[in-house]
Amino acid sequence: MSIKRSTYMMTGESFFEPEVPIFVNRAFETFELSEHSHEFIEITYVSEGTGVHYIANEAVPVEHGTLFFIPVGQSHVFRPTTPKKDRPLIVYNCLFPSSFLTELLADFSPYADISNSFTDKHLSWFSMRDTRGEYHAMFHEMYREFSAKPPGYMLILSSLVLRIITGLYRHQLQLGISAGDKPQWLTVDEAVIYINNYYATGLTLGELAAKANLSERHFSRLFQRQTGMSFKEYVQNVRMDAACRLLTGSRNSVREIAEAVGYLDLKFFHRLFKKKIGLPPRQYRATVHKNSKE
Repeated sequence: MSIKRSTYMMTGESFFEPEVPIFVNRAFETFELSEHSHEFIEITYVSEGTGVHYIANEAVPVEHGTLFFIPVGQSHVFRPTTPKKDRPLIVYNCLFPSSFLTELLADFSPYADISNSFTDKHLSWFSMRDTRGEYHAMFHEMYREFSAKPPGYMLILSSLVLRIITGLYRHQLQLGISAGDKPQWLTVDEAVIYINNYYATGLTLGELAAKANLSERHFSRLFQRQTGMSFKEYVQNVRMDAACRLLTGSRNSVREIAEAVGYLDLKFFHRLFKKKIGLPPRQYRATVHKNSKE
């Protein structure tokens, strides 16, 4: 969908303090802010709610877990789905000049490609989904550090920016490299994302190995080395985490929850849950609810 609007340019003087070339906030998006561009890089994370991101004459639907890289000069603005205050669109914004990223990576010459790829004047915006909540945790920590400014906060902020930028760089590699050229760490990384999205289906090691064009044995070794767990252990852990969320966040029966996370054998689900979590499902639900009321 193509949308054409007039924009204005935001400058770094409005955000950056002397010796602090970074700005982090947590904003409630409204219909009042005009579409704008800026002379610095912006990385934005949708923390709560739903809405639309108008960017580069496009209207992009957004929800919790959507992450955007917005390069210098790119026009954009967020709009919530509704103006109602009980359903806000809340985003974390991290702003910094291109020179800040260049300086951070100056001592890491082997990784100059990372800096160059994000300071390229011809780079377009892009977005990705935070399927495991890792970026949400990093933006939350970044906001706390920037707001409180405890001793050493710039070191923490710099390290978090590097982690986020490196993650975005890897994401772009995944999209841009052909299957035949893909490094093996990307194969496993994609497998982990696939498992996190489809853990409730009948996933098999053979299925993912085939998608990676590797033997089951080779893929299994790579998976173990990069996750610290076997394929079976990882899937079970993801399913148990999902079961815990459903037990405490819904009124569904244990059988319904077992089936929702991929287990049709209720007795097996009970045994596995107690082994992994330490309590039977019903007792776990009762304990969490009791503790939340105290």
